[in-house]
Amino acid sequence: MAEWSGRGTGRVARGIWAGRGILATAGLVAGVLAAGVLCGSAARAQTAPGAGNFAFEAPPSVQANRVYSVNRQTGEVSACQFERPDSALVGITRCFPKGEGAGAQKAGAYSLVSARFAGETGIFRVNADTGEMSVCYVRDVPKSGGGSGGGGGAAEPMVLCTPQAK
Repeated sequence: MAEWSGRGTGRVARGIWAGRGILATAGLVAGVLAAGVLCGSAARAQTAPGAGNFAFEAPPSVQANRVYSVNRQTGEVSACQFERPDSALVGITRCFPKGEGAGAQKAGAYSLVSARFAGETGIFRVNADTGEMSVCYVRDVPKSGGGSGGGGGAAEPMVLCTPQAK
């Protein structure tokens, strides 16, 4: 199907497309393929897991539309989820403020672990240096400065984490 002939410094391929006037220089094709392989390798090396400052994990619950992140050095935990307001065509990423225990901890080697309990919406924050762990979750917390008066004041969801334990 293909016919190769040497011309100058490159080889010219004439094949199925030759009747349509399409010629491909083998050297050029090889160069493009090599460049693609090299670029692909570089892209994979830049995005290799474990190379960044943050780790991400979703809770096991199929009802939770949420992803947690942890700063690998400080243990600070964040959580965000997808929401689509009723009349909106495009959704939003809603990230929750950090509450008690979710802020920076003592320096360590932190990661997130899913408990694999189907109903769980929280996540474990673990410190590989010390073996300590805590559970982080999103919970409605009464707003500070909610005013006086009796009836159930406003609440806002926040990321909370239990104290670290071993």
